[in-house]
Amino acid sequence: MLWNVPNQLNRLTRNVVRNHPNTFNCEIFRKHTLREADGEAAGKPTFGGMGVIDSGDEEDYDYEYMGNGYALPAETFQPAPMVDALDANIGASGEFRFLIELEAQASDDDYFDLKNHDVVYLLLGEHPDCAKLAYEIVTMETVSNIPPFTVRYVCHRRDELDIAARRKVES
Repeated sequence: MLWNVPNQLNRLTRNVVRNHPNTFNCEIFRKHTLREADGEAAGKPTFGGMGVIDSGDEEDYDYEYMGNGYALPAETFQPAPMVDALDANIGASGEFRFLIELEAQASDDDYFDLKNHDVVYLLLGEHPDCAKLAYEIVTMETVSNIPPFTVRYVCHRRDELDIAARRKVES
């Protein structure tokens, strides 16, 4: 009976994130390694030598488009340094928190769970050629202690993966 509370919280969160005026449309990509497994250990594929800790250490990888979603910044305010013009702050840390809801629902065939190392592109506009800011999910956290948990995603900026807006040149 107690699981009704987080179920309703998750349903409410989905509605808020999808309809909030500060929500970004986003695209989610998953990193996958291109190198084949070297062998098996206990029935599971092995990767590389002793220096490879997880798939994030692989050098031969690509990103696969997983789907669309909605990302709402969910930062708790912390004191932060101001820029020289005193019209904005720089942010207190390199971590960003988002509530992310997929376009697909759990009952849809194209639904997937977000994982660590997934890259979330925030779309800065509605045009297909708009600028995209890249964030990588590094961990997940919850503010409730009752499953199914309400999940907040902790992300790091991935400046090198940003995509600049492409403008059409009219002749």
